[in-house]
Amino acid sequence: MVGSLVRRLMATAALIGLGIVSAERADAAVTTYTSSAAFTAGLGGLAVATENYSGFTAGNVINAGDSFNGLTYSAFTAGPSGTLLGGDITSLYNSFSGLSLGGRQSGGAQFFFGGDSFTVTFATPVNALGIFFNVNPNSGNYGISTSVGNAVTGSAGYDTSTFVFAGLISTTSFSSATIYSTDARLGVYNIPEIVTAAVPEPSALAMGLLGMVSMGGAVLRSRRVVR
Repeated sequence: MVGSLVRRLMATAALIGLGIVSAERADAAVTTYTSSAAFTAGLGGLAVATENYSGFTAGNVINAGDSFNGLTYSAFTAGPSGTLLGGDITSLYNSFSGLSLGGRQSGGAQFFFGGDSFTVTFATPVNALGIFFNVNPNSGNYGISTSVGNAVTGSAGYDTSTFVFAGLISTTSFSSATIYSTDARLGVYNIPEIVTAAVPEPSALAMGLLGMVSMGGAVLRSRRVVR
């Protein structure tokens, strides 16, 4: 079934194709999620890209500027601990694949301390982003910040296993996101999975719709000729 996001974009594309609105003036809408199941349903069957770090090896280091699997990591920013150096692929904590992204701390710890943050930039703009955080219970809030909006989840209850989830779906694409925790004392975390999805640009959808209209007209004309 085509999701509501795709339907909204197709409606916008139709208006663009008819010259009623321009792509620049099309209204944007953002929906945020703290449930991974609801996020998946909101995608409406769109193809997703999933980074669960299964292609790495425990101990691999990620420095600012490194790119892997369509994600570029940057802006590793230490919280009050002041010890964050970059990213570290670790097998020490709960994850989906056995590996996850943790923070590389100067003291040797392989997780992000409370208040640490980092940024991921996508190889091509996306319309949807979901992040799983492996966290301690009741350890504050965890979130993602993008140019189109923010999504934040608490830690009073888990989405699955020991993971909480923050996600958003937008009718406007975005190119990067900052991932963070807010509780400087308790908000330690590692990242077991990052999910992204993109939809066709409105102009491409408009061309597709116009193409379908043209094909429909051709079919009708051929039917009139047949006796």
